[in-house]
Amino acid sequence: MTGAVNSPGSVLLRHGASLDYYLGAAGGFTRVAEKGQVSVRYANGEVRTRRRSLLFSSNPAPGPGSEVFVPAKDPNAPHTDTVALVGAIAQILASVAIIVVARRF
Repeated sequence: MTGAVNSPGSVLLRHGASLDYYLGAAGGFTRVAEKGQVSVRYANGEVRTRRRSLLFSSNPAPGPGSEVFVPAKDPNAPHTDTVALVGAIAQILASVAIIVVARRF
């Protein structure tokens, strides 16, 4: 287990265990973990990445000699200010409501 996990290092193989088991055994994600981009590098060199969408999810199962990597988010990447976004949307909706009410009179 490497990358943005709380306790990186080796985790003993447990046959049939899911990717979430290994992530939990490594202490879980850190605050800066890119949870949707977890990848597993198998002993033969093949790499599979976790895929998640609304209807579909793919979690590669680690095998003997596998390395699980959790990348960290880029601290310099632009991010959305959720409070400002919600405030702007509320302001737009209020303006539209006022316009609709004013047109009725």
